[in-house]
Amino acid sequence: MKRFAFVMDPLEKLDLEWDTSLCLLRELARRGHQTFLFPADNVSLVSGRVKARGYLLKPLGGQKYHKRVEKSYDLAGFDAVFIRKDPPFDGGYLALTYLLEGVARKTVVINSPRGIRNANEKLFGLLFSRGSPLTLVSSKVDEIVAFQKKIRSDLVVKPLYEKGGKGVFLFRRNRRDDYLLLKKATLKETQAIVAQKFIPDPKNQGDKRILLWKGKILGVFARVPQVGEFRSNLSLGGRFEKCSVTPTEIKIVNELRPILVREGLYFVGIDVRQGRLIEVNVTSPAGLVELDLLYKRGATKELVDSIEKTC
Repeated sequence: MKRFAFVMDPLEKLDLEWDTSLCLLRELARRGHQTFLFPADNVSLVSGRVKARGYLLKPLGGQKYHKRVEKSYDLAGFDAVFIRKDPPFDGGYLALTYLLEGVARKTVVINSPRGIRNANEKLFGLLFSRGSPLTLVSSKVDEIVAFQKKIRSDLVVKPLYEKGGKGVFLFRRNRRDDYLLLKKATLKETQAIVAQKFIPDPKNQGDKRILLWKGKILGVFARVPQVGEFRSNLSLGGRFEKCSVTPTEIKIVNELRPILVREGLYFVGIDVRQGRLIEVNVTSPAGLVELDLLYKRGATKELVDSIEKTC
């Protein structure tokens, strides 16, 4: 029996049916391991030791769980610690990675705190893969407008530190209302935003989520947006469907693999649209439940098999 710690959002804030962290936790518990949940806000540094207040969480079947009494634990005493807090990647999240870096010197931490810090989910793919769309990262409205004119395309504008399509909008050419949205976005942001060439989807195929473990493909599914919506996030009403990976997508994965492994980014979800890398999700990639439902081949079991060998 091993002991696994999950540093994540509180149980009360999770979608119990679809949450990937809970899916992983359930499989670990099914195999007889002890699984603990620690809300990210409960992590602290005490006399050089990283401690957290949390509780043993035991799945009871369905969407029911038994929570033991909350106690303080030394995180270095676990066989592995999973960082599974959802974005936004704000100051609190940044501090959490610094605290957990101390734990990573003593036990396995998935994903690496330093790796998460180094891999902004919107920018990482731009730096390490030639398969990304034309992109500008800037906080200047005039630069973004000039970029749009130069490439003669609508742009997808998105904040650097959010998730699930939050704050993402389409900046269309010669649309006054979109220009006002852009000005509002740059005023609200204290840092640059991403302006990326929009990739049309005439057949409404959406994009693909490819889950990786140590740089190798664990599974893939398509995310198809609702009619009238270009964002295909499942949290925004998109649906998931079976699909396969293409040679182009395999090439993207092969490009990323050595960098991901070097950075200790073991459990990762990449988003690809029409053969172009859009995002690299490293904080709390989702999709295990969807893979298990679509393919019935046990992506979660395959993942946990490897985790047991790693830890």
